Amino acid sequence: MITFTAEGRLDKDTAVININDNEFKIGLMGSDNPTPEEFLLGAALSCMMLTVYYVSKELNVKIEGVEGYIEGTLDPKGFQGEPGVPPGLLQVKYDLTVLSNDERIEEVMKLSLRRCPLKDTLVRSVNVEVSWKIRKV
Repeated sequence: MITFTAEGRLDKDTAVININDNEFKIGLMGSDNPTPEEFLLGAALSCMMLTVYYVSKELNVKIEGVEGYIEGTLDPKGFQGEPGVPPGLLQVKYDLTVLSNDERIEEVMKLSLRRCPLKDTLVRSVNVEVSWKIRKV
């Protein structure tokens, strides 16, 4: 098993997140910073692209590169508390272009779709636990 971690703090209307000594500023829609949803989509896209790279190396399939686009659809009414409307992403669409002349590239793509950790996380129910502490200041 591998455990990934991130730490963060709120600085006014910006979440400041630290991952492996890299600091990321995340904001609400309309701010100058990317939103949590945009970070999630960026992570999902990069995960798929890196999975293609990893699987191609594993199978010794030559690729010249991978280009991608991802979009997610969200109904803001859910975040605003409207009953019956989920607050999260309702749909995610990937669009990838793999640059390769290798005849086995289709196999790489099939395996990548099956093995990409974040795509799997998006489509599968995941056990999530949240604990709260309140500290009086």
